[in-house]
Amino acid sequence: MDLNEIKKTLYKEKPFATFSHIRKGSAFYSTKLEIGEIITFEIPIIDMGDADFFPIMDAKLLIRWILKSN
Repeated sequence: MDLNEIKKTLYKEKPFATFSHIRKGSAFYSTKLEIGEIITFEIPIIDMGDADFFPIMDAKLLIRWILKSN
């Protein structure tokens, strides 16, 4: 899937992203689409500002930080 297809699918399916870990100044979240593809998000700590990041979040809120799809 290309980036635009991933974005459309995230808005359509409305999956939740789960926090994975923090490494080298970035927080990592991931979600699984209905077709079985795993989407990973890498959020730089500096981008977080004063926003709230929870262990489970709506994946569409993390779209700007899509890292890759597996």
